[in-house]
Amino acid sequence: MKSNGAGAEDGFGSLGIPEMLVRSLSAMGADVPTPVQRAAIPAALTGRDVAVVAATGTGKTLAYLLPVAKRLIDEPPPKMRGRPVDPRRRLRALVLCPTRELAQQVAREAAQLFRGSVLRTTAVYGKSPLAPQRDVVEEGVDLLVGTPGRVRELCELDAISLAFVQQCVLDEADRMLDMGFLPQAKEILSRAPESRQLLFYTATMPRQVETVVEEMLKDPQRVDLVGRERSKVSGTPEARSDLGQHLHDIDDEAKTALTVALIKDGKRRGVMVFCRTRRRAGWVAAALRRHEVKTVLIHGDRSQRQRQEALAAFAAGKADVVVATDVASRGLHVPAARCVINYDVPLLPEEYVHRVGRAGHGGGTAEAFTLRCPSDMERWMHVERAMRVKLVPEKAPAFGAYMRTRDGLAPDSEGEIRPGMRAPMQGARPGAARTGPARAGSARSGAAPHGGGRIDTRRAPTKSKRPAPRPGATRGLVDPTAAESETTGRSLASMIMHAPSAARRNKKRIQKGPAKQKRTANQRGKQRKAPITKGQKPGGGVKRAS
Repeated sequence: MKSNGAGAEDGFGSLGIPEMLVRSLSAMGADVPTPVQRAAIPAALTGRDVAVVAATGTGKTLAYLLPVAKRLIDEPPPKMRGRPVDPRRRLRALVLCPTRELAQQVAREAAQLFRGSVLRTTAVYGKSPLAPQRDVVEEGVDLLVGTPGRVRELCELDAISLAFVQQCVLDEADRMLDMGFLPQAKEILSRAPESRQLLFYTATMPRQVETVVEEMLKDPQRVDLVGRERSKVSGTPEARSDLGQHLHDIDDEAKTALTVALIKDGKRRGVMVFCRTRRRAGWVAAALRRHEVKTVLIHGDRSQRQRQEALAAFAAGKADVVVATDVASRGLHVPAARCVINYDVPLLPEEYVHRVGRAGHGGGTAEAFTLRCPSDMERWMHVERAMRVKLVPEKAPAFGAYMRTRDGLAPDSEGEIRPGMRAPMQGARPGAARTGPARAGSARSGAAPHGGGRIDTRRAPTKSKRPAPRPGATRGLVDPTAAESETTGRSLASMIMHAPSAARRNKKRIQKGPAKQKRTANQRGKQRKAPITKGQKPGGGVKRAS
């Protein structure tokens, strides 16, 4: 078969893939197998357990979907005459993914591959209604793609049975280990038959993941396109030459300002900003929106609908930037991503590969910027050692126009320290301020749009008489005592001194109730006394018989 100039000897048909699936692949635009597909598909078709290590964006999804689909077609479920196929016996393949977005993406790709056949697939994941997903799987599917938590929940509800599953796939297995899904994955696999085939796909193979492979897989066939065994796989691609990686040394307080400068002054679109925590991601997204940058947000606390709408807006070009935690760094194919900014150095060295791998999925050149503060030095050393990355710090572009006054740098167009202002602290602990990292251009930060030092933030005059300023008070700064006097007429020192006595008076007033008011019978209550029985005295006990 020839398609787009690809000969039959070079296509998927030479790997033993059925003609029906080859036609589906051609419709998807996949005519020539990638190196990982050429190495992993024949190994998986033998029926042995397979452990595959390949970088993100190399085609790992089709590398396990094709052998799974071929076996589903070759070994259909048994049919009873006059009866439909039992839904429990129909489920014969399971794919476990660490994130909801990845599960949805794998299910969409499987549905395109199954087009024209009787095979059915669906995705199940948490943070979404259970009833619709349960109805679909109870009707019967051949391939189930899901997150471990929701698959385990469906098993406990007896909505699905894994007793007839022939193939199990762990996609992004290293991430599942990091997120704590390993115990759930082991429990789910224990429900499948011992003869099932386990396909293990990952982008990195740290020591912990290697231990899991030795425990769970039986004499696996290994395909390594990343580590020492990469030379054994023919056609292994070299390191990406189309990805420009940059490193900037900067204080934590100035990270947000530099991020805004890289996006706005650099006129970049299709940017993915990765932060360490959900709170820091929210701060960065808010700062970008204040500077009129179309931004969407993705992290674990967002609902599934919000995350889907954010990805759809970014993919369609309606949003220029997506700010996310590491939940969006695994397996997502977003062709619109052209640039990655590591706002925080990742906690795990492997995450660096997944983050920068998001850029340039749609082809062409891509960029990756890493912002390293003094507290990130040790983590960056681990990234360099584990991922074999060596970058020289570069001079950061001018970002002073986006700095806040309270962060220690006057906003100006040159990005230099103005006379009389302190320089950003070197080696400051990230997040030391209660407000967290710098939110550039915040209206509440008191920063002037262009130049200027401190701003007078005193309240407007009220009807009460304003007290005279204290001797030696700095002009333009808020006097706490004066502020309290304007609103309450009492000084802060007076309020502190009389606070204990005021608390005692309030306590007595609450205990005594309204003062100088006679309580009536209705206020005392309408509880009736129990009638006196025979032999009982009022106020006394029961009279004993003599």
